[in-house]
Amino acid sequence: MQHHTARQPDNQVYKTVVLIWLTLSFAGLMLAALNWVRLSKSLVAASETIAIRSDLDDILRMLLEAESAQRGYAITGNGQFLDQANENETALPRRFDHLAALTRRDPPVLQRVLELRAQAELCLNNYREVVKARREHGPQSAAQIVAGREGEKAMARIRLEIGQIHSMRSDLVSTEGSASRAQVLRANLTSLVAGILGIGAGLLAFWLSRLTIVYQERERDLVEAKLRAERSDQEKTVFLTNLSHEIRTPMNAILGFSELLEGELREPLHRKYLKSIRSSAGSLLQLINDILDLSKIEAGVMELHPEPTDPREICDFVQTLFAEPAAKKGLKLCCHVAEDLPHALLIDRIRLRQVLVNLVGNAVKFTDHGSIELRIHWEKESSSSHVTLVLEVQDTGVGIPVDKLEAIFKPFVQAGTDREKEKQGTGLGLSIVRRLTELMGGRVTAASVIGQGSAFHLRFPEVPISARLPISDQTADADAEVSFNELRRATFLVVDDNAANCQLVAGMFHHSHHRLVFGSNGEEAVNQAREIKPDIILMDVRMPRMDGRSALEAIRKIAGLELTPVIAVTASSLVNEEDGLRAAFSGYIRKPFTKRGLFQELAQFLPRHVPDAGILDSAGGSESGGIGEAEGGSVHDELIAQLRRLVVREWPAIRDTVAINETKAFARRLEALAAKWKCPPLASYARTLLAHAEEYSVSELENELPDFGPLVEKLARKGNYDC
Repeated sequence: MQHHTARQPDNQVYKTVVLIWLTLSFAGLMLAALNWVRLSKSLVAASETIAIRSDLDDILRMLLEAESAQRGYAITGNGQFLDQANENETALPRRFDHLAALTRRDPPVLQRVLELRAQAELCLNNYREVVKARREHGPQSAAQIVAGREGEKAMARIRLEIGQIHSMRSDLVSTEGSASRAQVLRANLTSLVAGILGIGAGLLAFWLSRLTIVYQERERDLVEAKLRAERSDQEKTVFLTNLSHEIRTPMNAILGFSELLEGELREPLHRKYLKSIRSSAGSLLQLINDILDLSKIEAGVMELHPEPTDPREICDFVQTLFAEPAAKKGLKLCCHVAEDLPHALLIDRIRLRQVLVNLVGNAVKFTDHGSIELRIHWEKESSSSHVTLVLEVQDTGVGIPVDKLEAIFKPFVQAGTDREKEKQGTGLGLSIVRRLTELMGGRVTAASVIGQGSAFHLRFPEVPISARLPISDQTADADAEVSFNELRRATFLVVDDNAANCQLVAGMFHHSHHRLVFGSNGEEAVNQAREIKPDIILMDVRMPRMDGRSALEAIRKIAGLELTPVIAVTASSLVNEEDGLRAAFSGYIRKPFTKRGLFQELAQFLPRHVPDAGILDSAGGSESGGIGEAEGGSVHDELIAQLRRLVVREWPAIRDTVAINETKAFARRLEALAAKWKCPPLASYARTLLAHAEEYSVSELENELPDFGPLVEKLARKGNYDC
């Protein structure tokens, strides 16, 4: 009995210890569970904050797009501008409903959202009034409403509301994260104490706490990574914009003045130096184009423009482009195209050509002897209207190590570092080849043997066959001469803060009958436009004091200039900026531009006319001589020289493709030459071509076009126009 009584306290202590163990274990679990619940609420709140930011950004974007659309419609009257605006107006209520649902547990923020919705509705009402006024009363009425700046004020209030909502929620992620980490730390300490008394419950609580920390850190890292990525994208966009502008602006002067100087030089050595300058400038421009193309592809903003394309034309272009460098190295360059290959495939012609230029250019660079072959053929698909286009580029060059065949398609990676210095490059060409091929739905593979050569194989499945005729690349010869006197006499206002660019445009218009007035900033542009009422304005976008966009808005408010064509001239190559400029301005030219490129853009706004050899330009002479010269024998020689240039440069492609639009342009050019030099046989031939082209008589054109070459030789032999 006494023994039993002696052990009783031990039992009591045991029961007490067990009770404490259970109590602490339970407390540890409860505290961990409580912290888990609080952490989950914090993460939900942080996720809601990110979702709110995304909705606010979408709302602002939709309103800005609606504003751009109504301005575009107010200026042009084109109903296509309203399609995107109507779609955004339909989507805005759903976006506001979603935003209200996210903020329903936060009354102050919800109140701000409701106020933002009211401001947005006011802004949309203003846009509707502008559209209605433009539709019912014309551009002047719409311009008066825009001049009231009610829409601008509403947009300013919307930005203010969005900024206030951002500020109310900006510190939620970091604040909630810090509180959660502190709570988890306390849970760790409590769990550790409970684990000393109760191994099972303590280990469970510790494991749960560690899992909570990992989960919380992972979520915090993801949120921070997303924010860093957004900042990085913004910085990258700004960098690319500045890079493009700063490089393309001087490149415009280098290439432009080189083009003008080429016709003035007579010494072979000087022409050789000039050719080296243009070649080096072209290489530099290609480098920046490669970098920007790769950035566009990675950002997902590279757009494809399928059009009727004849792979034979691309094959001819590549062979022409690389014939000289291949011949200098003693290489045989061959292009083989399957005879039964369809003549028109619906594919992005520019990007397909870019892929082949990169592949063949690499082959020429890394092949010292032997040959380079480009083969194009096709395979039938189950559908008779689609084919699989297959392209192969094979060389006998240095080869690529097997372990590098996959790496060469990565940016800035080359097959080896032991090549000569002149054969090194950026390593972007093959990366762009793969990205563009995959973007067009194709696949590229490579095989190579060291010392024997390499082969690249491209497959493009499901390529549609086009019923339309392809547009020939060769008809747009960048070196072909153009005359601005073929356009109706006009007054141009050229606005650019870079003096070299102004001098370049002046050089391009030298000896033309047009009048040029220059300005160096947006304010001068507005004042001069008001004073001289120009026919066309060439407007640089980035300028001091007032940029091109602001100047455009001011010019549109001047009576009589609401519809004056204003062409944006920019060095930027970002897709989103280009789309915005094309929507706001009447036309778009990207630096560096050629004389032909400028001519083609202006030809969209100025009608063509037949130059009169007797009409003198503003400098006191015409571009090709006066009447006295037309009556001498040298006139005939000049006409024959121009016709023979057409025979070599433009006629073969037009003869082989029978493209209607190109034939019309060719016929009008012959008609202008015939009128200028008073050549009846040439005039008759040009009128016949133009008549058949206007009637889309393909069979007649196929009969007439081959006669141009013999006609030129007949004129050259006769020495007069009685033929």
